[in-house]
Amino acid sequence: MTDDAEQIDPLANMRLTALRMLRDSGEFPESVRWEASPAGLVMQASPDWEHARILTGLRHLLEPSLPAEILVLEGVAFVVGVGTERTPDLVVLDPRKKAEFREGHATSASGVWMFVEVTSDSTRRVDLREKPNEYARAGVPVMLIVDRQKHEVIVHFEPVDGRYTFTERVRAGAPVRLPEPFEATIESGFLLDHL
Repeated sequence: MTDDAEQIDPLANMRLTALRMLRDSGEFPESVRWEASPAGLVMQASPDWEHARILTGLRHLLEPSLPAEILVLEGVAFVVGVGTERTPDLVVLDPRKKAEFREGHATSASGVWMFVEVTSDSTRRVDLREKPNEYARAGVPVMLIVDRQKHEVIVHFEPVDGRYTFTERVRAGAPVRLPEPFEATIESGFLLDHL
């Protein structure tokens, strides 16, 4: 991290070091996820059954619409800003544009096509308010959010100057258009059984 970054957020390095120590401590089950943000360290409990089913359904919809070399992965941590590391629920990634990986996390969003978040009661505020700006600043082309409380799918796209230029909201069950680099539409009808 540069001196400029340390001046912006002097605790950034400490948060990321503490995050690594917590993950490596062996004190917590692997199903517990940790994230670091400017607000501090956040422990997230294991997703519930419906959350997991939504992720599985999204994977099944996304994978056939993608070129063979594009991957849909879970559990990959990304540094998305100064002292900020997030683990999206799903990431769509072009492995040919490799981000540098260090200590189990990607140091940039290079090669990322999309981050996906599925809200839960404990993560909804962060997923809807903080992560879109963080992901846009990191240059993630598309962010898809399944808002379980409002029964809608939100697609943010075209990041410019740290903000997504466009946002589309679709009721669960309706077709969801994914913009570049996808240029595809996925059906979200399966969500009606899990919201």
